[in-house]
Amino acid sequence: MKKRFSHIICAGLAICMIFTLAAPITVRAEKNYDAYSTTEAEDAHYLYDCQVKTEDDTTYLAMKQNDTFSDYYCLDRGYKSFELTYRAKTPTSLTARIYREGGPSFMYILLEPTDGKFVTKTYEIQYPRDRYYYDLIFSCGRADLEIDSYRFIASDEENVDENVEETEDTPVSQAASEEKGNTIKCDVNKWSNGGSANVVITNESNNTSEGWKVKVKKGDFKIDCFWSANMVEEDDYYIFTPCDWNKSICPGDSVQFGFNINGNFGDSIDYTLE
Repeated sequence: MKKRFSHIICAGLAICMIFTLAAPITVRAEKNYDAYSTTEAEDAHYLYDCQVKTEDDTTYLAMKQNDTFSDYYCLDRGYKSFELTYRAKTPTSLTARIYREGGPSFMYILLEPTDGKFVTKTYEIQYPRDRYYYDLIFSCGRADLEIDSYRFIASDEENVDENVEETEDTPVSQAASEEKGNTIKCDVNKWSNGGSANVVITNESNNTSEGWKVKVKKGDFKIDCFWSANMVEEDDYYIFTPCDWNKSICPGDSVQFGFNINGNFGDSIDYTLE
């Protein structure tokens, strides 16, 4: 009996250690229903691992890779874009997903370095509207990210803040598709020694699309990291294929993935959707 009792005590201590080492979670008092007003990032309902910091009278949310925060949003006026005030030392990304197991990607944005200052930019949202209330979880990409505030821009809002900084997209060459089905759009943000690409695949047919493949022709550059896709090298191409959760595309829906480019790629990259 004593031996069995000691085992129970050890098991209990192990469980306590697991909970002690688990990711710290901060729960705020109220959920955020006003999605169209500026929301201070540190006021999110749930904070997972994120740290709240203050610098020069600016309080912000400091995030590392895979850190997340979540909240509940009323989007009864629809949405066309997302306004974000952030700071980043290196290229990174921010992903928002519908908060449920295996929930679809609501928004994925690539973020450029900001030269040590907070900047405000807007990003289009392509997720089809299918409800008025969204429980969203935001997660940080591969590099550190600091978020001051954000808001959703309603479909009926006429103008965006004139001080919003716009990203310049590098023109890319695209192989034309003869049949109506999946289409592809690739936006490339270029900086001094490389860039990052955000690829959107849209199903314009009347049937669900199962699977896709994107080929990027190699050049004087390397693709050193990627997300929301699988990648292999095959002869003169980088081959991207879907993950399990973004393999199927319903009619009118889109999926996204991205990658970083290290090196010189001139004025464009060559890619093909198959």
